[in-house]
Amino acid sequence: MRIPVAVLVFGLPVAVLAQTSPCPTRSTVSVSGSSTVRLRPDRVSFTVGVETDAPSVAQSFQQNNGKLNAVVNALKKNGVAPNEIQTSNFYLASRDEEGKKLSGYRVSNSVTVVREGTSDVSGLLQAAVDAGATEAGNVRFFVADPKKSQMRGIELAFQDARAKAEKLAALSGRSLGEVVSVSDQSYGGGFLPPPPAPPP
Repeated sequence: MRIPVAVLVFGLPVAVLAQTSPCPTRSTVSVSGSSTVRLRPDRVSFTVGVETDAPSVAQSFQQNNGKLNAVVNALKKNGVAPNEIQTSNFYLASRDEEGKKLSGYRVSNSVTVVREGTSDVSGLLQAAVDAGATEAGNVRFFVADPKKSQMRGIELAFQDARAKAEKLAALSGRSLGEVVSVSDQSYGGGFLPPPPAPPP
């Protein structure tokens, strides 16, 4: 998520002390306010894959497809919908050891799962490994639509900046005028991890 930082510039009214005084220029106070809105992720993605070695390209393809299909079927049996699974990486290369090509080929194929909910990730990864996945990870938690919370963060940052400006004006014996300018300098943040699974 983004952490909003609002930079506000307020005008400070200036009293005219004498009629002969030149027209006073507006004095200002510049402050920044920040806020952090903690979001609990509602989406998760992860990657699982299979790597196989065989003497020929055809054999390596066949072995890899069989093992990856077993992994995908295991994910589906554990509740993952077909439209939540997509191929994310594939490569074929000749086996190489210390710079010397050997007879045989290596195929690596992986799929990425993107789905709602975050509580069953460990179980899905375990099911994939049990089904023959040789790699599993790249877990990422995220929020499907963070815009609403970002707007709330900007509002809180604005309020924080105004409170600072009012305090500074009071300490200097002045009153706070209108807002002269506002800028948003939001930057990236993170998300809360999913809650731990309850004990059995």
